[in-house]
Amino acid sequence: MTDNSKQKSRKAKSGLDRREVLFSGAGVAALGAMGGFVFGGLSPTRAAAQTSEPFIQPITERTTPISKAKEPLPYDVAKEVRARFSVPNWQSAGDDGVYVNMHFPSFKPTDIAMPSHPPRELERDIQPQLKDLTFTREDGSQSDTLDGYVYGENRTQALLMAHKGKIVYEAYPGMNPWDYHIWMSASKTCVGTLCIILEREGLLDLEAPISDYATELAGTAWDMVSVRNALNMASGLDVEETTEAFLDPNSWIEKFFASLFGGDGNAWIEILQSVKPLDGEKPGDHFRYSTSITQALVLALQSASNLKYVDLFNDRIWSKIGVKNQYMVGLASDGTAVGGGLNMTTPEDMLRYAMIFTPSWNVVSTERIISDDLLRRIQTLGDPAAYKGSTEEGYHAQWFGESGERNSAQWDVVFADGAMFKHGNMHQGIYSDPARDFCGMIFSTTPNDQPDYTPGYLRAAAKMLAGG
Repeated sequence: MTDNSKQKSRKAKSGLDRREVLFSGAGVAALGAMGGFVFGGLSPTRAAAQTSEPFIQPITERTTPISKAKEPLPYDVAKEVRARFSVPNWQSAGDDGVYVNMHFPSFKPTDIAMPSHPPRELERDIQPQLKDLTFTREDGSQSDTLDGYVYGENRTQALLMAHKGKIVYEAYPGMNPWDYHIWMSASKTCVGTLCIILEREGLLDLEAPISDYATELAGTAWDMVSVRNALNMASGLDVEETTEAFLDPNSWIEKFFASLFGGDGNAWIEILQSVKPLDGEKPGDHFRYSTSITQALVLALQSASNLKYVDLFNDRIWSKIGVKNQYMVGLASDGTAVGGGLNMTTPEDMLRYAMIFTPSWNVVSTERIISDDLLRRIQTLGDPAAYKGSTEEGYHAQWFGESGERNSAQWDVVFADGAMFKHGNMHQGIYSDPARDFCGMIFSTTPNDQPDYTPGYLRAAAKMLAGG
């Protein structure tokens, strides 16, 4: 079976991969003008007061090749991009999407944490053989070479890999090293890590209902969901991001995303309060991906710590890493951080964050943030039985040419060897492989209707450099 036919087979039940809803003509026409966010596996949402078809800026010579994104836009063009900003236009990953991904605070409110740890430079030990790296894809075929893929039509903007604390592969096809970029759903790893840190501090009980901390949700269906099951996206609630739900303007998930970004005040919390349990499914039974769960965890974190999300992340993680630039996170309509998708950093600083999960943590920090015990908790919190047969498991087979063992603590996939990966919309990604002392990151503005093989290269590189 060819790679394309494999994709079609996986989509057969719904007729369209939910990660591609926006990118077909039928999807745009059905969804109309939308408000809301699209993070990792998310599709765009409909703004309640709008019905006309949105403007979609395609990929043109303005960002072809993608290296043109390294140069500033002319002032008049930047003004036009801002004037016609909409979520579907941004998430279509056309010319405007490239600009928004690199200038998000120009469009929406943002919280900032400045660097405070003495900066740690990352040494280079470039491995020339990596440019010719290939891996075996799901259908048994060999991929293109790494350089061929990165500098080809994928519209990768930055790709960094580090082994034993040194950068071994570095590519900036579509941005400068000092530019920042949005992480999309790779942001969720920060939420998961903070939850495990607060558990170890005695501030968060993972077996308690999430509504014990996110008190805004008390007295609702969230009372049945433990913090653990929320972390593993096995809520038993009708919140999954499916193609069918996104094509229905009256679905719960559509209303949630519209309210998160375009609603008044805490309307998104009121939508969270209205969620219903799934018939015949208990919390913990099945991995069902939803950023709404991550946002419930953000509420829980803020309550448990009595800190704003940006201050909590800065205190426990960012201030302890020798980053060179600020951390930024976009805000929901009421000012709550959208920890489920709107982190922004430079590529190197994202790599420094990925490195804290590896034995080379001391390259970027004077204090060990992720202990062996904490790392093991992150890697094993998820239930392999809940992961098996999930929609996400099918994506992982496509990305890596192999499936993982489980999802866990907001990471999309954890392999049997402990390697962890989290994907983000428009082909963002973060990979940490502690056993091989390897980590990597990807920034991109690639339409979701193109398959993403960058994760497979990261895992193949880790295996090559570690000898298996």
